[in-house]
Amino acid sequence: MTHKKWIFAGLGVWMVMAAYAADAPKVVVSVNGVRLGSELMDVMLNNALAQGATDSAELRNQLRNELVTREVLAQEARKQGLDKDTAIKAQLALQQNVLLSDTLIAKQNEKVKPSEERLRAEYKRQADVLADAEEYQISHIVTATETEAKAVIKAAKEGAAFDKLASEKSINPSAKGGGNLGWLLTNQINPLFSNVLANMALGGVTALPIQTPDGWQVLKLVAKRKYKVPTFDESKQQVINAVMANDRAEYVQKLMKSAKVE
Repeated sequence: MTHKKWIFAGLGVWMVMAAYAADAPKVVVSVNGVRLGSELMDVMLNNALAQGATDSAELRNQLRNELVTREVLAQEARKQGLDKDTAIKAQLALQQNVLLSDTLIAKQNEKVKPSEERLRAEYKRQADVLADAEEYQISHIVTATETEAKAVIKAAKEGAAFDKLASEKSINPSAKGGGNLGWLLTNQINPLFSNVLANMALGGVTALPIQTPDGWQVLKLVAKRKYKVPTFDESKQQVINAVMANDRAEYVQKLMKSAKVE
């Protein structure tokens, strides 16, 4: 990884470094009399490793160079009074709040260890909701104008292959795959499409184009089937994620309720 890339590693990391610079127990380097400690290097190294870097003497040297460069730039910024700028101070305060809140949530996550019983209860709840669910295999074509969409519908009804029309006429990235959107549950489908699909015959194409923010949509219902709920073991990680997300939301809501907001 190049030295230049590490130079622009991010404001959040630098704020952590700045917070610890004054009282770090072991000095890594001194820049114009400012002693920069080993805790700063630890933060930078951990961030680099989390991004996929491999610990090495070369990496540590790059990080040390970044540490020095950032300190030189920060010292010059303070000389020019940039740290007194109202907008900069506000941005730093926001970044600090983001860092603190993210750290708090991460620590809260470490405490969340849902039991097997709770996970199975959540799985059953989700499975019951999806017990009668259906999923649709859909293809679509998106055009910039209603006129173009109507022309596509006409061509499809006259026998033109829908996937060929999609590859030629659609402005959506799905055109590369012939407009295929794969299998989708009802709750994964744009609500604008749900009622239309429910009344379409298999292999049918929408009688009229549907206007959306992305353009004018023409749909084809390729197939329909009853949704097969995955087993507990197959979906266990998703269930864990759901339980943890619920716990996080409850934790945040509890703090919000106890806060005095005026």
